[in-house]
Amino acid sequence: MNNTFGTFTIKKSDSKLPKYQQLINSLLQDIEMGELKPGERLPSINEASEECYLSRDTVERAYTELHKMGVITSIFRKGYFISESTFQTKTKILFLVGKITDSTKSIFDVFCQTLGKNVSVDIFTYQYKSQQFQEIMSQQLGNYHYYVVMPHLIEEDDENLKCLKKIPSDRLIILDHSFSNLSLTFASIVSKPISQIKKVFNTQLNLFNKYHSFNLVLTEEDYFDADLINGCSKFCESISMNFQVLDGLDEDEMRLGEIYFTLADVDLAKAIHYADKNGFEVGKDIGLIGYNDSCFKELLVGGISVISSQPNQMGRMAAEMIQENSKENVELDLQFIQRNSL
Repeated sequence: MNNTFGTFTIKKSDSKLPKYQQLINSLLQDIEMGELKPGERLPSINEASEECYLSRDTVERAYTELHKMGVITSIFRKGYFISESTFQTKTKILFLVGKITDSTKSIFDVFCQTLGKNVSVDIFTYQYKSQQFQEIMSQQLGNYHYYVVMPHLIEEDDENLKCLKKIPSDRLIILDHSFSNLSLTFASIVSKPISQIKKVFNTQLNLFNKYHSFNLVLTEEDYFDADLINGCSKFCESISMNFQVLDGLDEDEMRLGEIYFTLADVDLAKAIHYADKNGFEVGKDIGLIGYNDSCFKELLVGGISVISSQPNQMGRMAAEMIQENSKENVELDLQFIQRNSL
């Protein structure tokens, strides 16, 4: 019997996974670690069934999936072998987001750039719906080496947590959202609570004192932390500034002496256009704050001040965790970048 058979172990930490998926994950990990090499013969289905205490159907399903992935090949009357092209096969990563927004795109782009060309990253969206989230996770389980998930607006109910727990902890990275009921055995990168925005704004009081009102401009298209409203409201209350939440931005809502904090870049562009149309000078007659930085925000109207959850850093760190096979739980600070728009 082939001595590589000992590498097929069903890990207790993966006990919530179907047995065939555990077998797939075990083999993929052994290949990545160099314990199985191209051209190496694998145990027959009967051998694997006997030694792993699995049914023949379970082993056959695992081998079929691995064959579809191009990881193994079969030779008539000789058996199964590690594909010679296995080490040219790109590491496959699923990147799951609610929607593709300005922020998620920034994270995704830097994530892919950091990983380079030897990695294949597929992005899926669940439209902020738990049912779609569960369907995607169930359908794609076992099809990827790593799963990077941004579970925005996903409740901590049993079904959603069950989906995440099916992924081996060393293959899962959670971004920009934390689950209190999910054990931190996986990697995660989150921003500090957006409610801390009051503390960030308090460092820039001299910039806010020339305005009398603060408008938080939200959009249905982008995810936002509900604590953002509370944090901005408390800040305005502490300095006796009027505060209101706007659903998008219309021209008649652009008024002298007010600040507009826009989460979506499309609303920021509208604000600049409306200000110009009304003859308002940005940074003097009205104040503008954007959410998360980009190269064009440095250039517009002499520079847009921004609150940043550090999406570029988040994407870079997630990629490095995969490259270095590390498992950390990181919390990023909110940043305020001061420019001429405030």
